[in-house]
Amino acid sequence: MHYIWQHYKNMVNRNCLGNTEQLHGLPYWSNRLFAAIMTYFLPLCLVTLIPGEYMSIANQFYALAVFLLFIVVAIWAVALLPGIGIPARKSLLIAFLYMLAIFLLYYLGWYGPGLLYLLAITFVCLLIFHGKHPFCTVYMNMLICISVGVCIQFKLLSNGIALQYTIGSWIVASVNLVVLSATIAKLLPALFNGLQQSNNRYETVAQATSDTIWDWDIISDTIQYNYGMNQVFGYKLSEIANVNNWWNTKLHPDDAEKVTGGLALAFTSKSNHLQLDYRFLCADGKYKHILDRALIIRDESGKPVRVIGAMQDVTRQKEEEQWLRLTESVLKYATDAVLIFEAEANENQQRKLVYANEAFTNITGYSQQETIGMVTDVLWGNNNAAAAQNNLMTTFDQQAAFEVEVINYKKNGERFWSSKSISPVKDSAGKTTHWISIERDVTQTKNHVTAIEKQNIKLKEIAWTQAHTVRTPVARLIGLVDLLLDENTQSTDYDQVLNFISVSVHELDNIILGIVQKSENEQINLMPRLDN
Repeated sequence: MHYIWQHYKNMVNRNCLGNTEQLHGLPYWSNRLFAAIMTYFLPLCLVTLIPGEYMSIANQFYALAVFLLFIVVAIWAVALLPGIGIPARKSLLIAFLYMLAIFLLYYLGWYGPGLLYLLAITFVCLLIFHGKHPFCTVYMNMLICISVGVCIQFKLLSNGIALQYTIGSWIVASVNLVVLSATIAKLLPALFNGLQQSNNRYETVAQATSDTIWDWDIISDTIQYNYGMNQVFGYKLSEIANVNNWWNTKLHPDDAEKVTGGLALAFTSKSNHLQLDYRFLCADGKYKHILDRALIIRDESGKPVRVIGAMQDVTRQKEEEQWLRLTESVLKYATDAVLIFEAEANENQQRKLVYANEAFTNITGYSQQETIGMVTDVLWGNNNAAAAQNNLMTTFDQQAAFEVEVINYKKNGERFWSSKSISPVKDSAGKTTHWISIERDVTQTKNHVTAIEKQNIKLKEIAWTQAHTVRTPVARLIGLVDLLLDENTQSTDYDQVLNFISVSVHELDNIILGIVQKSENEQINLMPRLDN
């Protein structure tokens, strides 16, 4: 039975709601109201049809019995037949109700609900047409009343209402009907205009915030969403099941228990405010991070009966937070010092530091608390010439990345060489807002290079100062060798020449040993130091 009822409701909604994704405000709700009327009106027609048919036949009103059956079938057709537009269905319903009211007036007079139907038609017409042309039904009721009055006055009707009313009593009844109809036609549109203005403000706020607004009726366990559910999450409103269980199925499995527990805790507490953080499944199969803020409405006993909230997509913020945490981790454990300072300089061309990582503390001895608000010049010393500092300031003015090596001072006054790679940070308009400096202590490297350069100078000095000493025995050896090769040299002179060669070789050997010893005495000192 439940399956049949659900299938019937779905069929009526499909025919009477139309394309809800293209409707906003009162037109949307008037269609929903029309669908609800058609859904419950048809079963009620069946309930009233049986006694109505019985009494009509019992009183020999056979035409009325046939007409009642026709009206029920016609209204069923309006609700269930496909291919009929929504405005046409509404107009047909009003037309059939007018026919029913006229037949009931004719056959039953004041015994029947004919006048009540005429008044109800005004109310129903204003609701399902959301206040458009409010006085049409008033004019129609007036026309019917005048026509019936004419028939009574000239005795054109032979039964029913003509026998029960005099022209005077009918005028009194008709005037009251028309006045009530006119009152309803005047008041309901004013109410609709107020609702439309409130809805317009709601739509404006919803569009401005880009949040998905939802309204959960706890008693009926139904939940309504605005168009953010389509714009943010990709779900068509026509495919959303307006029950709370649909929302539960879209929660991330790891967040479902946390969200359920948060709701239960909020309901049992006295607080009327609720905030939840969870992941929600989109139509494309991806999850988005959601910050959900809601207001809990309670009855007089404090029991929650309704919750109204807004789902805000914070996926981008979550991703940025994760990236910031990763960046902070990189900066924290980096061996190079990282400084961030303001782009704007004061009158002394000094810039304030706004961030320093732990590596900066390890290098300089300044704590991170001491660093914040410190000016960059505090690290500079007298060993940096004024011209070099002016060049550095000029480089800042060029608003481009650059590298520089300068002498800085630690907190304890110790000097060290700092290699800096400085880059500008610019906003979306291209304006430099901050500077980032990645710095490294290169004192050991600088000392190493300086020592090597000094050693090279010493070696060059040794080479130049010993060159003439080496040249003397070498020249002597060249001359003695040439003498041995000369054919005119007597054999008796060979021993003397060889003796001179031996003396020259030993002299050359001693000179070379002296050079080696001098070189060893000028060995490179690789210990870190900074010469004054």
